[in-house]
Amino acid sequence: LIFLAIFVGVIAHVEVSAQVPGTQSTSPRVDFSGVYVAVYVGEPETVILPDVYPFTAEAERAFNAFDRAVADPRVGNDCAPMRMPAILWSPDPMEILQEDEGVVVRFEAGDTTRSIPLDGPPPPANQPYTELGYSVAYWVADVLTIETTHMMGGVIVNDMGQPISREARTTERYWREPGENNLQMELLVDDPVNYTEPLKLGRLWGWSPDERVRPWNCFSLQPPR
Repeated sequence: LIFLAIFVGVIAHVEVSAQVPGTQSTSPRVDFSGVYVAVYVGEPETVILPDVYPFTAEAERAFNAFDRAVADPRVGNDCAPMRMPAILWSPDPMEILQEDEGVVVRFEAGDTTRSIPLDGPPPPANQPYTELGYSVAYWVADVLTIETTHMMGGVIVNDMGQPISREARTTERYWREPGENNLQMELLVDDPVNYTEPLKLGRLWGWSPDERVRPWNCFSLQPPR
């Protein structure tokens, strides 16, 4: 409930620009490597959501029928795998490791690791749909950009119920404001099954060099299968 309350009343204006993987620089002048923690209080807003979700008829039915206790496989089972893009709203620490061949993003939540190649190839025709999907990273000047497809679907934010389909494409953009170590994240969601126009969301990750990503000691209240 606390996490849900954080998001209430936050407003963002939608302004979307498309990026094409493989056409941008892979030699950034910045290094985002380090550990970051959730920030929910501050000015300007540290969490940004659309003031209106342009639902399709199908999405509006799904949103009105949303019951987290039924829809979220993690209710009563902290060991269930985290999903994209809901993992991006985790209240737990996150670590970024920049490498020559790609970017590794480690979330404490669910011991979740995303290994994302720089300027990787498009997904093959038989690419499966998975919890984290298929991601490719590239740089636009000093902005780290990650595009993801082939996600399993579900909701954009676990507690809120706005749906996301398997046809969706998400674009994450990470950057630092001048003189800052904190990391800005912007998420664009392009999902014509559920929304009549792309969505724009965002959050702030606080630079925390003394923090670390700890093991996820999960628990499950569900009976063993």
